[in-house]
Amino acid sequence: MEPRFVPNEVATDLYRNYTISFPGGSLTASKDVLTSMFEKDNLPDTCSPEEKEVSRKQSNWTSYPQSDEVRIVQGTTYTLKNYSNGGNSRAAAGEPIKVLINNSFWTARLVGSHQDFMDYLCANRSALVDGFTYWQSQKGSPYFMTDNSTSN
Repeated sequence: MEPRFVPNEVATDLYRNYTISFPGGSLTASKDVLTSMFEKDNLPDTCSPEEKEVSRKQSNWTSYPQSDEVRIVQGTTYTLKNYSNGGNSRAAAGEPIKVLINNSFWTARLVGSHQDFMDYLCANRSALVDGFTYWQSQKGSPYFMTDNSTSN
């Protein structure tokens, strides 16, 4: 009896979609596109959660209305961290973008603003592969990765 699901040697997991989350959004693309954008040994930091301080006030509780027994709940403050997972919907979320890698265009889906994505790329410039310098929004707006720190 043959198993129902057999691994396909031709279509490896390079063509499976993965999501990289960053503060303000996420980028979803196939594994081959992401490994063409980022160096394997120097992946960018994706563990930057959105943090929010939450404070609870002191409150009094009773077991039932008109009860003489009062329980005092002390106020607390804690930090709530949200690690974005790119959403769990099966629908294609985000805006399709074109990424130029070594003179070839590849597609990805961007959730969040273009500015947040550009800030993320600039903050993780050391993790980018040399051939990745340009991407384009769905409306055709170009975004370049340049280094203006070198001056003569």
